[in-house]
Amino acid sequence: MNAQNHYGDPSVQWADWFPGYSKDDLALLDEFHDPAVMPLPGFVRDFVGGRTRTDLLWNEVRDRDGTVMDLPVPADLFETIEWIGLLKSVAEARARQRREFAAMELGAGWGPWLVNAANAARLVGIVDFHFCGVEADPGRFEMMQQHFRDNGLEPAKHDLVLGAVGVTAGTAQWPVIADPQNSGGARPVRDHVASDLAYMRGLPGPTREVKIISFADLLRRRVRWDLVHIDIQGWEFEICEAFPQDLCERVAWLVIGTHSRKIEGDLLLMMFEHGWICENEKPCRFVFNRAQQNLEAMTTIDGTQVWRNPNLE
Repeated sequence: MNAQNHYGDPSVQWADWFPGYSKDDLALLDEFHDPAVMPLPGFVRDFVGGRTRTDLLWNEVRDRDGTVMDLPVPADLFETIEWIGLLKSVAEARARQRREFAAMELGAGWGPWLVNAANAARLVGIVDFHFCGVEADPGRFEMMQQHFRDNGLEPAKHDLVLGAVGVTAGTAQWPVIADPQNSGGARPVRDHVASDLAYMRGLPGPTREVKIISFADLLRRRVRWDLVHIDIQGWEFEICEAFPQDLCERVAWLVIGTHSRKIEGDLLLMMFEHGWICENEKPCRFVFNRAQQNLEAMTTIDGTQVWRNPNLE
């Protein structure tokens, strides 16, 4: 399948379909497509050669066991726009003839974007990786370690952190997740923050204490990050706003999952004011409901923003 075919489908009404990418962006999918990928029982495979153990995935997609997924238009396990952001960061590393690739994933889950980065970078001859994955749920953290091993990455050689990210270091309460494969993620709950308390009221069950690592500490562990992927259930603007200088000095590309229209607007203004280039963006979908505790609870599908840092060019 040529990735551009779907984009030009005349049956799709443009007013009803806002993908957040262009035809030129889709050419990257074809460029990184590895036609030699073969099916493997017990795994779902993607177009760059990655393998995801089927029992790490949520129930609705486990019927893909032993298959190779097509190009992600409009999605595979993830939306096209996230793939585009990742591949742009790898393509830039290749153009700069970089011999290593450094990436961070916050709210990492099983670490799909770190592994996707490794597999895409391998296709262009980059084999030296420096990864940082931060995940607070113990079950999902174990899944990340397994996913690394399944894709030829030794977890002990990377900076995998069992904890959550915030503006300042400390501790908070974290919802106990009984079924991590089918969880959409969570976030720490700070007793003094109204939005977190509202978030907690919508969550059943017990909590446990979780370590909070400062975003600044994570960023300062390396001089340059080729990619930082952020999906932290509503804290994304808060941590970016706190450390704009570190972002400008150290991060080449940002892919940010957004969880409310307000967060999206706040990010757009902040990143614009600091000179970043918005390469791609797709707003979240929400249904206004006065009965919900906050705007994030009204969001039905998360959005995505892809940012390029011209300060590091």
